[in-house]
Amino acid sequence: MSSSENWNLALLYSGLTDARLHLHLEEAQTRADVFARAYSGRVASLEPSAALAMLNELYAISILANRPVWFARLSFDLDTGNADTKALLSKLQGLQAKVQNTQTFAWLELAALPDNVFAVWSAEEVLQEYWQSLAEARKYLPYQRSELEEQVLRQKNLTGVQAWTQLYGEITSGIKIPFVLDGAEQLLTVDQVRALRTRADRSIRQAATVALFAAFEQHEHVLTYIFNTVYQDFKLEILELRGFPSPIERTVMNDGITAADVQMLFAATQNHVGVLQEFFRVKAKVLGVEDFSSFDIVAPLEAVDEAIDFTTGKALVLDAFGRFDTEVQALAADFFQGRIDVAPRVGKRGGAYCWGTSPEDPAFILLNYNQRLDDVFTLAHELGHGVHHELSRVQIAANAGHTTSLAETASIFAEMLLADVLLETATPVQKRELLAGLLEKAAGTLFRQVQITRWELLAHAERGQGVVSSQRYCELWLQTLQETYGNAVQFTEGDKWGWISVPHVINYRFYCYSYAFGMLLVLALYRQYKTIGATAFAPAFKQFLASGNKASPQQLLAAMGVNTQDPAFWNSGFAVIQGWLEQFKATLVE
Repeated sequence: MSSSENWNLALLYSGLTDARLHLHLEEAQTRADVFARAYSGRVASLEPSAALAMLNELYAISILANRPVWFARLSFDLDTGNADTKALLSKLQGLQAKVQNTQTFAWLELAALPDNVFAVWSAEEVLQEYWQSLAEARKYLPYQRSELEEQVLRQKNLTGVQAWTQLYGEITSGIKIPFVLDGAEQLLTVDQVRALRTRADRSIRQAATVALFAAFEQHEHVLTYIFNTVYQDFKLEILELRGFPSPIERTVMNDGITAADVQMLFAATQNHVGVLQEFFRVKAKVLGVEDFSSFDIVAPLEAVDEAIDFTTGKALVLDAFGRFDTEVQALAADFFQGRIDVAPRVGKRGGAYCWGTSPEDPAFILLNYNQRLDDVFTLAHELGHGVHHELSRVQIAANAGHTTSLAETASIFAEMLLADVLLETATPVQKRELLAGLLEKAAGTLFRQVQITRWELLAHAERGQGVVSSQRYCELWLQTLQETYGNAVQFTEGDKWGWISVPHVINYRFYCYSYAFGMLLVLALYRQYKTIGATAFAPAFKQFLASGNKASPQQLLAAMGVNTQDPAFWNSGFAVIQGWLEQFKATLVE
């Protein structure tokens, strides 16, 4: 593998022994101590110019304290079994928590700003860039606790939730699955076995599905214990201590939307499951199987296992980006200078992500590329995230991120760009395969993510009543599967363990809904793009991405002509999916 296909973490620090890792945290602590002496108990009395200086220093200290931990986390994800990296990450997280605890008073006092002070600050030009973050902070006042309680909670999480989720990652990243392939038994990673579910040979797909879930079932005792512990901790802090009205409330508040928005998403998705089920019934006929099963969902239509090497996949994605906009292409291309790690390896964290924490630092992309067309789409997806991060770096630190509700916009749009390019030159057979892939993407990104989130809500409700057995979690999983797929898909005995293999539901809270939200949003924007063309659409879209968090999601979307409160918004996305289905069926009679 070439160096361009591995992370060059020296862009951050020279290595695990770089003295600056500790020096930066020491500096952050020193500055945090000075900050506390200067501002504790005085935030509401500050004149606007002094408030600006305070806010600038607050975020600067956070960036300085986060960077070493970020480096250690990235290093850990490349080798989750490395004891030295694990120890370093734990130590740095402890130092980071101490810095954050020293700053806790500032967030509490900002949230509690009297209305008259907030009004004065809001009217001042010098504080305009911080207006959105200040408004967001004030929303949390009813759910905040005393400074000491907030500090205790943060410190507790180091040996609580963070430790348990890290253990989940270590266990699942270290799973080695024996599998007979091409006549020889091999030890494969979870991602490598998942990739086999796209093979043309049905017996391989079935065997891979059985082996995958059997491997997770072998760890069901400790993994279920982790789920129960993390979910109980969430219940105690979020519902009982902080008083949020429902488990999902803090997530949607963070995302700038409401629980009602998510329920509208759920309802719209459930109203359109017939499209999903019809596609799978048609696909079953194409494949010539009467017992269409979970291991057929992403099966290729043609009996060909075409490998797409990474060089080819990279060229396809960058070409698609370039046809849309040359700046987008250039920003994506820059990731291949040491900011992307490509190949799956034992011990490397599974899945894929793009991780960037501040406008002052570069983002990094992790892949587990297995030479499938789906992996090419994953590359486009993560590079879309990367472009989003790079464009929003023009914002101050307070505004450079993006809420979960908008986090998947650029990534899913990037997949649409790739699909457009591939469809242009596709043969009739390839076109059918690509349309099937788009429908499978809708199944996985929209319908499945809603199913996962609905399971998560049920699981948290169940945990609220007491310890939940692994079999009960399995029953809830099968319930949501059946409500989504109906009788169009048969499930294996092992499919009930699907919940235990989804890292999002243990690492984050209710993140998966954002994939569905993002896809429907992108489909609405995609229709706009296809109507007016790239020349007119690309500048507005880049400006939307570059806006980061400088305004609420509703305000940012309104500038793009989107109103999430309008049922037509949701329906327009499903209309695109219905169109793909009709095109797919048409290819079967050509």
